[in-house]
Amino acid sequence: MAPVIRIESSIQLLVEGNDQRNFFEAFIQHLSLANIQIQNFGGVDDLRGFLLAFRDAPGFQDKVHGIGIVRDSETSAKSAFESIRSSLRNAELPVPDRTWERTSTDPTIAVMLLPDGCNEGMLETLLCQTFAGTAIGQCIDALFECVEPLAEPPTKRPEKARAHAYLATRPDPHLSVGVAAKRGYWDLDHSAFGGVQTFLKSLVIVPPTPLRRGADAHGP
Repeated sequence: MAPVIRIESSIQLLVEGNDQRNFFEAFIQHLSLANIQIQNFGGVDDLRGFLLAFRDAPGFQDKVHGIGIVRDSETSAKSAFESIRSSLRNAELPVPDRTWERTSTDPTIAVMLLPDGCNEGMLETLLCQTFAGTAIGQCIDALFECVEPLAEPPTKRPEKARAHAYLATRPDPHLSVGVAAKRGYWDLDHSAFGGVQTFLKSLVIVPPTPLRRGADAHGP
């Protein structure tokens, strides 16, 4: 069954999962950005179907003029970007040529791959950068130097493990990384989030001369 999607704002931010949804809700509030509605498209394999339902949702044609899509690069930023481009083509939506750059269409579309658009990784890659080199970060490094040789099998996502190890030092250690952002456990002013901040601010800037809806919508 197609998801029920409500269109309430002209700027739509599509994110991967609840952790990203909570994190970006906190970040948008931190930046005091208005008129951005967040939609959780689910896992990476769900984006294709979500975009079809999103495109056909009531209010899309009349209200939506800017779309940002965020997902983790995981093991390959190139593969992640091509997967998003394929899903956009399938939904007959504009297709950006490069990450971080908006299409000159209406709606305009931009893609942000975490951590930085070109390297493998995820949201937790950025989160770990916020405590790298600190006293707590050095303790976490020592912990993993001790336990990693003993782990059978080894963790598949060490950055997620390190991010949760950091949260274990906070007042409520059971929180997810996204909810932790709402509690102020991550330094959202850290330079690691510079790209995220730039991307979100760019979404609310209306292009001076957007093409009519549907014109030149498809990339190569």
